[in-house]
Amino acid sequence: MLVPHSMSGTKIGILGLGLSGMAAAHALAAAGARLWLHDDNAAPRGEVPQGAQLCGWQDWPWDELTSMVISPGIPHAHPQPHPAAARAGEAGVEVISEIEIAMRAAPQARIVAITGTNGKSTTTALTGHCLRSAGRAVAVGGNIGDAACNLDDPGADGVIVLELSSYQLETTPSLRADIAMLLNITPDHLARHGGMEGYVAAKARILDAAGAEGLVVIGTGPHLDPLADARRKAGGKVSIINPSDAPATIAGVASLAGPHNAENAAAAAACLAALGLAEDEIAEGMAGFAGLPHRLQTVASHGGISFVNDSKATNGVAAAKALAAFDNVYWIAGGEAKEDGLGEAAGETAKVAHAYLIGSAAQAFAAELDGIVETSLSGDLETATTSAFADASAATGTDGRDATILLSPAAASFDQFASFVARGDAFTAIARRLAADAGAAAVQGGAHA
Repeated sequence: MLVPHSMSGTKIGILGLGLSGMAAAHALAAAGARLWLHDDNAAPRGEVPQGAQLCGWQDWPWDELTSMVISPGIPHAHPQPHPAAARAGEAGVEVISEIEIAMRAAPQARIVAITGTNGKSTTTALTGHCLRSAGRAVAVGGNIGDAACNLDDPGADGVIVLELSSYQLETTPSLRADIAMLLNITPDHLARHGGMEGYVAAKARILDAAGAEGLVVIGTGPHLDPLADARRKAGGKVSIINPSDAPATIAGVASLAGPHNAENAAAAAACLAALGLAEDEIAEGMAGFAGLPHRLQTVASHGGISFVNDSKATNGVAAAKALAAFDNVYWIAGGEAKEDGLGEAAGETAKVAHAYLIGSAAQAFAAELDGIVETSLSGDLETATTSAFADASAATGTDGRDATILLSPAAASFDQFASFVARGDAFTAIARRLAADAGAAAVQGGAHA
């Protein structure tokens, strides 16, 4: 656990008692802080620390609090601040993240901080995997896996790898990073940040964390190029992500398929080299990377047909990258649409044999794809996956081409599922059942031949 001993004796409110809020609560309790806890919707996820008071935020001693820790999913500014956040502003109480608590613990390890609209989870996991593969002491968390406060400091010779969202970056003023990665920026969470300018500003905060001596690994594009240029002019260290710098060993790694994953691998490789890993250590680590659930994850196969779960692709940019990674695609898309609808995904359909549309976005997505690719208004995931498998099986039997049934929704999940994880799990269960049933039927048919 990362314990912020400097906060001993302080009085702190914690708003939101999910993973990050509870992690902050236990770290602060271990430091000797006095705590008041509140969650709008649910019971705490875990045991409340001894001595902490669970009560309405209205009953907190606002004139005595120094800080309020806010969970990343709770707005503190846009589109409308939570009433407790507004009260904190009136009372002069700083609003900070659980990541900020971890930073105030002053870990000795070197810190790698990673953000971007897309690819940050894969890059974070890949970086951590390669460090472990090379025998380095490493802890991985933040917006992926464990909350930062739950991590143990691996020491001066170790590395902490943190995935950070724009929400977390907004409320982590003490963030420091030996290496800061900003992979890409495309429109997302605009309402939460008051527009694109606010979103870019939130993401760009990660560059400040590198300070004068740290390394910035950054992608290219209209929002990133000015940031890289400004850092260069200030004399800072900058490494521009070039997909051609990815180790050749990723060519056979299914979890790193597609040009976008070449960018992720190149970013990780630049970071790992700066941390002292040799080229062969980086290449070997990437060759053994199994990938993350719900991100280009092959979950079942039968007769030349692969089922790929990319449920994490909740916007058009991510879905476009998935579509570019495969041939002969039977694409399942839809859900709760983002501001730009299909966005870039609508222009990446050259290898799509048929699109199966689900959720509240189905009609709108069908209109966007009209005249571009054949579509079916499947409605739900069960119907879409079953139809895609039937169509792919018939086509494969005729032309002999392998096929990919790809769930890459280009939309949020909340109209039909609790999360992208629940959506991906449902797809996986359906895919495995269909593949198993088809395999059993083939065996039975062979027995009667």
